[in-house]
This record gives sequence, C-alpha cells and structure tokens, in this order.
Amino acid sequence: MKLKYILILTIILCACETKESYLPKEQLTPQRQDVVMSKIIRYAGRRPDKATDSTKFSSQYDEHYTKQVAEHKLNLYFVNKSNDHFFLISRKAPSIYEKHVATGGRFKMNEMDSLVEYEEIFRTWKMPYDTLMNRGGLLFDKMVKGESLESYLTKNSGGVEYIEFPDDNVYYDKQARKWKSTQFGSVEEMVGID
Repeated sequence: MKLKYILILTIILCACETKESYLPKEQLTPQRQDVVMSKIIRYAGRRPDKATDSTKFSSQYDEHYTKQVAEHKLNLYFVNKSNDHFFLISRKAPSIYEKHVATGGRFKMNEMDSLVEYEEIFRTWKMPYDTLMNRGGLLFDKMVKGESLESYLTKNSGGVEYIEFPDDNVYYDKQARKWKSTQFGSVEEMVGID
C-alpha cells in the first residue's frame, strides 16, 4: 500500500513540475529581442556580397543586416544560470514549396552587450514551418539541457530530416564563428549557404 502512495505522489509531483518557457516574448521585451537579433545576425544571416569576414561589421552594411533581421524570426530563447543565451532562429528557405530552415546556438554577452562567445550548434534541413517548429523545438530543448544531438544528425536519424549541419564534412568553427568544410574551407564559399 505504501508503494502505491509513493507512486501516486511521484506522478503528482512530476505533473506539477513547471517547464521553462522558451518563448522570447516571455523573457525579452520587443526592444531587447531586436538587440539580440542585431547581435547575432552578422553571423547567422547572409553576408553582403561585397563584404568579407573582417568587413561585415562595417556600418556600411547596417541596412543589409537590418533587412536580414526582418527576414529572420527569433523562435525560441533561453538564458541559463551560467548566462548562456540559447536561441533558435528561422527564415524562409529557397524552395519550390514554402519551407523554412532554422539555426540553433548559444552566445554570451558582457556588461556592454558585446558578444564574447558565439556558437551555432546546428542548422536544420529545409522543412514546412510546423514541422520545423516541432523538430526545432525538440532540438532546442535538448541543446538547452546539454543533451546529445548525435541521434538527430542525418547519418543517425533513420531517414528523418532534423540536422543538416554539422555532419561528417561540415563543422562549426567557434574561433572563426562560421561553418567550415573539412575539404573546402568556408562552407559559404563552397555552397553559397546564407
């Protein structure tokens, strides 16, 4: 009989456990969302045609990146106790049918709102928006919790498309803050990723 009560109490406690909200609007004002997006878009967005890695921060490209912010959506956001800011942003992807692609990552900022760390942890395949939010939400939750995403890589996912990058050839270089290929160097130059 005691075991039955312990089991019931455990179920009630689990049911009452509150899950963290990952909705940006519940954590950030609209103005603060704009600040976050403007900080990460120069890495996550498409670089201007004439810009290089060293010139993409020039104010001459501000208008380009303002348009990039408008083309992206901050879907999910969370800051943990270590002050790691996790994000999932999405945008429409080039496709015959309407599809979207998402990038999940993390960053840290100092007191002056400068990025001191930035890392893109995954990029999804192109997919319909509802599918993207279901799969991207799952990946985001696991990323925030520090769980492995290994089973969601293309080579391990059993034909279900979750993560396009990283893979055996493409990895994220945290120092350079960009995706690279083990064979070709910069992924942007290899396949025109934006």
